[in-house]
Amino acid sequence: MAIRTEGRSDTFVAIALAATLLLWPALWNGYPLVFSDTGTYLAQAIEHYVGWDRPVFYSLFLLPLHMTLTTWPAIIVQALLIAHVLHLVRRTLLPQASVWWLVPLAGAMSVASSLPWIASQLAPDVFTGVLVLVLALLIFVPDRLALGERIWLVAFAAFMIATHLSHVLLAFLLLVVLLPFRPGGTTVVRSIAPLALAVIALVSVNLLAFGRASLAPFGNMFLLTRVIYDGPGMDALRRDCPSSGWRLCAFIDRMPTIEDDFLWREDGPVAQVGGAKLVSSEANAIIGAALRAEPSSELLAFAHNSMRQLARFATGDGLQPWPATVTPVIQRDFPQIEMSTYATSRQTVGGLTVPDWMQTLHIVTALAGVAGCCAMLLTSRHHPSSGFAAAALLALLANAAITGGLSGPHDRYQSRIMWLPPLVAVIGVASLRRPVLAPAFSR
Repeated sequence: MAIRTEGRSDTFVAIALAATLLLWPALWNGYPLVFSDTGTYLAQAIEHYVGWDRPVFYSLFLLPLHMTLTTWPAIIVQALLIAHVLHLVRRTLLPQASVWWLVPLAGAMSVASSLPWIASQLAPDVFTGVLVLVLALLIFVPDRLALGERIWLVAFAAFMIATHLSHVLLAFLLLVVLLPFRPGGTTVVRSIAPLALAVIALVSVNLLAFGRASLAPFGNMFLLTRVIYDGPGMDALRRDCPSSGWRLCAFIDRMPTIEDDFLWREDGPVAQVGGAKLVSSEANAIIGAALRAEPSSELLAFAHNSMRQLARFATGDGLQPWPATVTPVIQRDFPQIEMSTYATSRQTVGGLTVPDWMQTLHIVTALAGVAGCCAMLLTSRHHPSSGFAAAALLALLANAAITGGLSGPHDRYQSRIMWLPPLVAVIGVASLRRPVLAPAFSR
């Protein structure tokens, strides 16, 4: 069967239509969706600072798009980037299909998956699933991409990795597991280049901002929180305080019941003893004492939290108003008309939720996608789409371990990536009906 040729105008229109379909939650809300972290991501580039807890690169991405005028261009560009990557996946795995295939695909995903809720939000979580697809393109089907597309995808992947610390570990695990199935010098170099570039960028910024050549100078705060609330860290504090002199010793008997309150609340223990940067200087000692004393307990807790995260992926986690973390930034750094639009949005007034029927549909679609990807691996190991299926399934496991196991289970962590299996399954099943053009997932 002849492969269709795609005109640039048709491709542009199809991508634009697909992107529009992915933005319906923001249009319904009356404003781009926000999360607690959105305030920091907006403020860093505007107010010229580097936060201790979040890389600055997503903030730098947002600045030229909103120009302190309106945040709408940011989510429009996010949706276009997603649609373009979906177009490349469809074109490389299903080259015989029309470019217009993208529009109903995006339409189905916009209703049956969490993707539009992630695409419409001002947060780097939008790039988690996209990163998996881009790495799969570079690893399994680089020969079906033009030189300019390969260069663009390497640069784009590097940016996506640098926007969120969890993306660094996710990319590393994907490359370690998947690259052996696609041997070839240039492929290996091209595939690992995004991770190398992201690591260089992160280390360089942290060296300039904090004087530390580190990927995450204060990243041990997340692990400290985890070991305390898993139990071994709390046992270490009880055992070694007050002789250790740790700042947190004063809070042994009045720790918050919720781990997020420990780390983030303005009146929480971390804030009261001087902030995350000061506590970070003692975190390694507490973590080390906990792991030496109870390594098996922490390992079991890690596995338990990872499994809990794997099962938690309800769409819409964090759609409540954020008056303390987002509203002040919009009010301070944007014009009054933007503040008025934000203030009257469904989310800000507390009226934005994902309908129950849609939640159920998302769960069913996600599980069906997982089953479809597993079936592809079992029945079509040598088909190009099987590499994408493997990447999607591996990403689910890796993401759950990284976020749930090392930080703590939250629905939003896994929902940001649960749209991948159904997408890959749909394209994969369609591509299985076509002739295999080249092996992509074989030793």
